Amino acid sequence: MDAAEVWSDSAKMKMAISLFLRAGTTAILKGEYKVARAIACIVRYFEEHIAVELEQSRALINWPKILETSVADVHTLVKFFSKRTPCSCLDEKYDEVKDITKMSLCYNPQCIIPHGKVERSKIMRCGRCQSVMYCSRECQKAHWRVHKSSCNSYAEMKAEFETKQQTM
Repeated sequence: MDAAEVWSDSAKMKMAISLFLRAGTTAILKGEYKVARAIACIVRYFEEHIAVELEQSRALINWPKILETSVADVHTLVKFFSKRTPCSCLDEKYDEVKDITKMSLCYNPQCIIPHGKVERSKIMRCGRCQSVMYCSRECQKAHWRVHKSSCNSYAEMKAEFETKQQTM
């Protein structure tokens, strides 16, 4: 079986995801969070690929979610794997980290907050495309010139997808 065969088959992709989830869970249990983050990004991308390309249940890959996974705090990381793992092996670890504040990223590269990391509860999404996140209205306005063209494209693609879904 080659990679192209797996990439184009939803069931085989889900099997690959389960192998990555096992490796990520093991990494978390060993305290190897950097490895777990990398694996979580792969899993998230595979899930997005299945939803958008194979099952066509969504219009676009949710890149902010993938990016957010790459810098996930330990709370988010443990929850990511525990939601996708059928065993209870991460329950104790989750109890240890559940009080850690969940963080997200501001998409404005000029954001004055260090590394653009913001409490997830305070994050705002672009109201039009819902594809990028900001820490404040000021950051959103400052980034608009850069984001505007992709925002229009994302919004159009989502609208076309929704129209197509309604006619099915």
